Amino acid sequence: MDTHLLSHLLLHKPINYSSSLLSHPLLKNGHFKSAAVLVPIVKRETGYHLILTQRAPHLRHHPSQISFPGGKVEPDDLSLIHTAIRETNEEIGINPAHIKPLVKLNTIPTISGYKVTPIVALIDENYTTAIDYGEVSSTFEAPINHLINPKNTYNHHVFNKKHTYNLIFIPFDKKLIWGVTAEIIHAMNYITA
Repeated sequence: MDTHLLSHLLLHKPINYSSSLLSHPLLKNGHFKSAAVLVPIVKRETGYHLILTQRAPHLRHHPSQISFPGGKVEPDDLSLIHTAIRETNEEIGINPAHIKPLVKLNTIPTISGYKVTPIVALIDENYTTAIDYGEVSSTFEAPINHLINPKNTYNHHVFNKKHTYNLIFIPFDKKLIWGVTAEIIHAMNYITA
């Protein structure tokens, strides 16, 4: 089943982000900064896993939130793929030689003013990390089959600044994945059918 998912990722980009999130009034001004995140997949004996980070608790934006490694595009970046790989190396120290980009997923706008492009990549199973604790407090792996299983996904309506929208939550090992990270993972679920 995991090989099936990986094959489909290469052939079919997920397109289904939450329509209520995409229609948020803050997204209508159209002024976004570009960003990219790496969706790092590593093969283990039990199947494919995603590598996720927990943001540092002292950060001003999204402290302690579970996320993919990534960040805003810098002027010297050659492409969105370059941004995602550079940010992954800076945040959690994975050697770029251990990262094999596979596919760009559809860009998702965020209410914080970014258009985020997820880059799915296969990570060498012998990768090591060197965490920048100024940005990330820890990394962990989670099985893709658990994360995309609809039984492990919860939807909640959230009211924020006169707008109600749907948020996706994915609990895993006493952690709660939500926001754009959960949207990207949830969108991957649609390609397995």
